[in-house]
Amino acid sequence: MGNPDIQELNQRAGQLRSLADHIDSLVDSAKNHSTTGMKSWSGPNADDVRGKLKTWQTKCGTVAKALRDEAQQCTQDAKDLQDKKK
Repeated sequence: MGNPDIQELNQRAGQLRSLADHIDSLVDSAKNHSTTGMKSWSGPNADDVRGKLKTWQTKCGTVAKALRDEAQQCTQDAKDLQDKKK
Protein backbone atom coordinates (compact mmCIF):
# COMPACT_ATOMS: atom_id res chain seq x y z
CA MET A 1 0.00 0.00 0.00
CA GLY A 2 1.19 3.56 -0.76
CA ASN A 3 2.46 6.14 1.63
CA PRO A 4 -0.52 7.70 3.48
CA ASP A 5 1.08 11.16 3.28
CA ILE A 6 1.28 10.92 -0.51
CA GLN A 7 -2.30 9.69 -0.72
CA GLU A 8 -3.53 12.49 1.54
CA LEU A 9 -1.70 15.16 -0.46
CA ASN A 10 -3.16 13.85 -3.72
CA GLN A 11 -6.63 13.68 -2.16
CA ARG A 12 -6.32 17.25 -0.89
CA ALA A 13 -5.16 18.40 -4.31
CA GLY A 14 -8.24 16.84 -5.91
CA GLN A 15 -10.55 18.40 -3.34
CA LEU A 16 -8.94 21.82 -3.80
CA ARG A 17 -9.36 21.60 -7.58
CA SER A 18 -12.99 20.57 -7.18
CA LEU A 19 -13.62 23.50 -4.83
CA ALA A 20 -11.87 25.85 -7.27
CA ASP A 21 -14.12 24.65 -10.12
CA HIS A 22 -17.18 25.20 -7.94
CA ILE A 23 -16.10 28.69 -6.90
CA ASP A 24 -15.26 29.57 -10.51
CA SER A 25 -18.82 28.75 -11.57
CA LEU A 26 -20.69 30.40 -8.68
CA VAL A 27 -21.47 33.65 -10.47
CA ASP A 28 -21.75 32.27 -14.02
CA SER A 29 -25.46 31.54 -13.95
CA ALA A 30 -26.46 34.92 -12.53
CA LYS A 31 -24.07 36.83 -14.79
CA ASN A 32 -25.21 34.97 -17.91
CA HIS A 33 -28.85 35.49 -17.00
CA SER A 34 -28.36 39.21 -16.42
CA THR A 35 -26.48 39.70 -19.70
CA THR A 36 -28.13 37.27 -22.13
CA GLY A 37 -31.41 36.25 -20.53
CA MET A 38 -32.47 39.78 -19.69
CA LYS A 39 -31.24 41.79 -22.67
CA SER A 40 -34.15 44.20 -22.37
CA TRP A 41 -33.30 45.05 -18.76
CA SER A 42 -31.67 48.45 -18.75
CA GLY A 43 -31.08 51.43 -16.55
CA PRO A 44 -28.80 52.31 -13.67
CA ASN A 45 -29.88 49.33 -11.56
CA ALA A 46 -29.15 46.91 -14.40
CA ASP A 47 -25.74 48.45 -14.99
CA ASP A 48 -24.97 48.36 -11.26
CA VAL A 49 -25.97 44.69 -10.92
CA ARG A 50 -24.06 43.64 -14.01
CA GLY A 51 -21.00 45.53 -12.82
CA LYS A 52 -21.15 43.92 -9.39
CA LEU A 53 -21.58 40.47 -10.93
CA LYS A 54 -18.50 41.08 -13.06
CA THR A 55 -16.58 42.15 -9.93
CA TRP A 56 -17.70 39.03 -8.07
CA GLN A 57 -16.77 36.86 -11.04
CA THR A 58 -13.29 38.37 -10.95
CA LYS A 59 -13.01 37.79 -7.20
CA CYS A 60 -14.18 34.19 -7.56
CA GLY A 61 -11.63 33.66 -10.33
CA THR A 62 -8.87 35.02 -8.10
CA VAL A 63 -9.84 32.70 -5.24
CA ALA A 64 -10.13 29.73 -7.62
CA LYS A 65 -6.65 30.43 -9.00
CA ALA A 66 -5.20 30.53 -5.47
CA LEU A 67 -6.86 27.19 -4.69
CA ARG A 68 -5.50 25.66 -7.90
CA ASP A 69 -2.03 26.95 -7.04
CA GLU A 70 -2.31 25.31 -3.62
CA ALA A 71 -3.53 22.09 -5.25
CA GLN A 72 -0.53 22.16 -7.57
CA GLN A 73 1.75 22.56 -4.56
CA CYS A 74 0.12 19.54 -2.88
CA THR A 75 0.61 17.51 -6.06
CA GLN A 76 4.24 18.59 -6.27
CA ASP A 77 4.81 17.76 -2.58
CA ALA A 78 3.31 14.31 -3.14
CA LYS A 79 5.56 13.80 -6.17
CA ASP A 80 8.60 14.91 -4.17
CA LEU A 81 7.73 12.44 -1.39
CA GLN A 82 7.30 9.69 -3.98
CA ASP A 83 10.68 10.51 -5.53
CA LYS A 84 12.38 10.39 -2.11
CA LYS A 85 10.96 6.90 -1.57
CA LYS A 86 12.64 5.56 -4.69
